[in-house]
Amino acid sequence: MKIDPVQFGEKNPLMRDYRSHFEKVENKFDYHPFEEKSWSSRLEELKNRSFKREELSEVLKKMNEAYGAGPSTLAHIERLKEDHATVMIAGQQAGLLTGPLYTVNKVISVIEAAKQKEKSLGVPVLPVFWIAGEDHDFDEINHVYLNRDGLKKQKVAQTTDGKTSVSNVELDKDAMVDFVEECFRQLPESSHTRRVYEYINEAFEESRTYTDFFARLLVSLFGEQGLIVMDAHAPAIRNMESDYFIQMIEHNKAISSGVYTKEQENRRQGYPVSLETEPEDAHLFYHNNNQRVLLMRQGKGFVGKQGELEISEEELLMVAEETPEKLSNNVVSRPLMQDLLLPCLGFIGGPGEITYWSVLGPAFSELSIKMPPVLPRLSFTFINEEKRLKAKREGLDLYEVVRYGLGEEKMNYLASQTTIPMEELNKEAKEEISRLHSPFREEAEKISPDVKAYADKNLEYIEALIDDMGERISKEKQKRYQKTLEFYTELEELLRPKGGLQERIWNPLPFLNEYGWHFFTEIPEYNWDFRQQHYFIYN
Repeated sequence: MKIDPVQFGEKNPLMRDYRSHFEKVENKFDYHPFEEKSWSSRLEELKNRSFKREELSEVLKKMNEAYGAGPSTLAHIERLKEDHATVMIAGQQAGLLTGPLYTVNKVISVIEAAKQKEKSLGVPVLPVFWIAGEDHDFDEINHVYLNRDGLKKQKVAQTTDGKTSVSNVELDKDAMVDFVEECFRQLPESSHTRRVYEYINEAFEESRTYTDFFARLLVSLFGEQGLIVMDAHAPAIRNMESDYFIQMIEHNKAISSGVYTKEQENRRQGYPVSLETEPEDAHLFYHNNNQRVLLMRQGKGFVGKQGELEISEEELLMVAEETPEKLSNNVVSRPLMQDLLLPCLGFIGGPGEITYWSVLGPAFSELSIKMPPVLPRLSFTFINEEKRLKAKREGLDLYEVVRYGLGEEKMNYLASQTTIPMEELNKEAKEEISRLHSPFREEAEKISPDVKAYADKNLEYIEALIDDMGERISKEKQKRYQKTLEFYTELEELLRPKGGLQERIWNPLPFLNEYGWHFFTEIPEYNWDFRQQHYFIYN
């Protein structure tokens, strides 16, 4: 494999400053992620805090064993008991067949960042992937895109009420069998196809829910690198979070007000945030009859955002104490919970995540903790050597393809082809042949009408051959143009699908099918720079 760092124009203004001019946004974060002293300071901060290490280690051990984790992961979980052990964390909802490639990119990022910081700090830094199993947006995860005669959505034939947490949605095994079979029908047969198919089938056969399936796939793909997976919605985890939910309820008004104020400040400064918070938002969900209800503050209590329920603060505090599994976090309170529950040395986030983390400073401060250093996740585009070389022969710049697509190049290609005017060429050829043939016809006419007729027919035959030749040339040129245009389309769908990055649309399955189950862990050792915007990986 060859790895090539590339830089594009950053569209997100906050991310542009975050990577290149951190001083402009440093008041929104507690640590500078690209300065080594920040990580030493964060480590010292964690040493002065307490965590439920023994209990957490036991819960994670049982959870990861159930997902099929091997010795590397279990050894990492055991190290979590050590006083100075820390974690590097990233998270995502449970995607189908892992979801888009950016999920895999997050996993690679958290593993690589953990390695880097463990080496530089000399303490255990363990890679943890936090699965937001409480998420209830099933429509967001029930499909993948595969490329067979164009990118097409493959969707599992299962529905939910739209309010049940994914960790509580049981797999419809029949629907999943049909889904997996259809996905593999969309893939070309390779030497790896059968084994990849077996890995996936084994994972879903052993899974009860979509979160189980997702977790098993991650463990199977990255377990040898010691990845620890964690279903945040598991009752055993929720029971450990009781005290932290209580803090969030008791400080709820200040947390919400601080985040709202910070979000408005960001907007005034030209850093738009997609949170759309309100001062009354509680940033907590209550699970009522297996449905996830978003809470808002009203008076001295809380109500469902759609009026589904009313609950007093005292009652909600009792829920947090006695049945914390009935509560879950949203995007604002989840980072707080991660930091309270785990010794988070750092967090790995995508551009959207870092943007909304930029308004969470007041929430962390309200709970008397600091926001961990936040590293941008690594971003990759994968392309095989055959396509790279073909693009080079066509004079295509892959960086420009990723940035802008190939719409303009297609038009330029067609315009640059000097189409042979076949009708005019045929006409000129026939005129010239007729001129050269004229003496034969004249001599034939002198002999007899029959010979003259034969000469005329001979000319018609020659002209027919010219027509056939012109038609053949036209067809072959059109075929050549079409092949080139088809390659342009294929390359654009690989590198800039639907006008965005490969990682936003493509699922890992086609890459696993082409290169093997361990493709993503076979990426060579590399000194990854988390300030770098993007990498091309050629295979």
